[in-house]
Amino acid sequence: MNRCWLALPWWLAVVAPVAAADFEVTDLRAVHRHGQTFITWKDAAEGEAGGKLRYSLYRSEQPITAANLAKAELCYHGVLNQSGKLFGSAFNQKDRLDPAKPLATIEEGGQPLSAGSGLAVRTARKDGKSYYAVVVTDEKYAPLGKVTPGKSATTEAVEEKVAPIQPIKLHDSKMRGQYSPQTSITGTKGLPLAVELHASQGQGGGAGEYGDYYLYFATPDMGWRDGLPGVFSVRESRGKTGNTLQLQSRDAIEHPSGTRAMETYWFGYLGIPQGATHKEPRAYPFTERRMVWVVDWVVKRYAVDPERITAGGGSMGAWGSTTFAFRHPELFAAVYPNRPRTRQKGLPSLAGEAAKGKPVLMADGKTDYFDRMDMVKFAAEQPGELPFYAWCCGRRDGFASWQEQVDMARALTAARRGFAFAWNDGDHSSGAQPMAKVLKYFPPEKFARNQSYPAFGNSSLDQNPGKGDPKDGDLEGGMNLGFLWKDISDEAGKWSVRLSNDLAKDDMTVDVTPRRCQKFQAKPGETFQWTASTGGSGTVTADKQGLVTVAKFKLKPGAETVLTISR
Repeated sequence: MNRCWLALPWWLAVVAPVAAADFEVTDLRAVHRHGQTFITWKDAAEGEAGGKLRYSLYRSEQPITAANLAKAELCYHGVLNQSGKLFGSAFNQKDRLDPAKPLATIEEGGQPLSAGSGLAVRTARKDGKSYYAVVVTDEKYAPLGKVTPGKSATTEAVEEKVAPIQPIKLHDSKMRGQYSPQTSITGTKGLPLAVELHASQGQGGGAGEYGDYYLYFATPDMGWRDGLPGVFSVRESRGKTGNTLQLQSRDAIEHPSGTRAMETYWFGYLGIPQGATHKEPRAYPFTERRMVWVVDWVVKRYAVDPERITAGGGSMGAWGSTTFAFRHPELFAAVYPNRPRTRQKGLPSLAGEAAKGKPVLMADGKTDYFDRMDMVKFAAEQPGELPFYAWCCGRRDGFASWQEQVDMARALTAARRGFAFAWNDGDHSSGAQPMAKVLKYFPPEKFARNQSYPAFGNSSLDQNPGKGDPKDGDLEGGMNLGFLWKDISDEAGKWSVRLSNDLAKDDMTVDVTPRRCQKFQAKPGETFQWTASTGGSGTVTADKQGLVTVAKFKLKPGAETVLTISR
């Protein structure tokens, strides 16, 4: 979507005469790097006097003057005063004026911008030469200033080229505080990647106090306007099973009012992006798009094993693990939501509350937002493979209802998907504890997108979660816990696995479905023979999805059993 917009009200495109003294930026400069042009200037007013000023960015293929400004493209408006401050430290006017708060660095290895600097970033749409101008406006974007070549307008063209955007490295993992020896990047290739989605933090902030730390400026598809800043960090953890790269980012954005950060629930928000042609607000997955870009960049930059990427987080991070990561099987092998909502109940907004009784539409103008964010429905109806889903919750959570947890477990079981679930009778805080039981048997290293695994369902060891009332069923328990597997054979003619369950005290049964098969591909209606190393056997028919499930497969306590499924 092109965010440079021509058909605007006259007062957004023409500088009106001002009876009082004009406001004007000075020292305007433009430099192009990696598909984006960085425009900097000295703000028109300092301190509290500039608090209500905003800045509009214009572009043209000809030098911009007051006489031809109306013919220039308005790239976007609403840039805040003191916009040169580093993202995460300047969500309100007080912090933007605080000299102790850091300023942005817009070139790796360069110096931070100077106090009083303005900053706008535009993503190139085509190769060519551009001139830029910045006009001072009030909070409603009515012009307050003039255009003077050499001061508020560039007089030399900047060469632009469409190219993949790049983040700017601000800190190196080896140079960041007391944790640097334990979390510095070793450069080892092929490590797994864990994407950590934070819980609600209100004011946004940075993205980790250690690790390689990056600042980036998003493209038009990632926000309500082009060039919105974001940050992320990458660190390397050491563990008994091997090292893992860990990615932390921020879901918050700079609110257009300049008064605060706005959390986006790891989704995006309701609004009308600058340059959009529709008049009604729509729900845009801007944060999801940001995260896809960040993950993809980190995978390439650090030579991550693309088959071993997982995601997790608590509370709002669990929400995001479910609504974002779970719906991206092309990226994630497994997700670990800690106390998630599985049905979205809210929507961040830049456009007020949605009209009651009316559907909230996604960016396509057709899809209902709340229907799209019903992950119970998604788990039940989405064809193909999805990431392994491992989660926990307390019955008395409050943030996440017990009913939606039970419904999610039922949907995953019915769809024969890989999952594990543990719970207690805790609230939103203590409900995090059962995740340890899940991780004991289903750690991230067990999963890769290019490796088959057994999905379990209807285990005879499962506790009873009830029907959705927090008082109904076992107060503590789990589903699909205790299972261990190894020696998977995934061939065109057969699939086999060595299974056991270390929680079993007596003979037990469980449904077993081969998942994420690479070679063992079944056609709907095809019949197979299964055998157990303990002597059992039978036939099974692939369902309409091509899934082969051996129901009520028997396991003995303290013993391994090999299940083989053959054509």
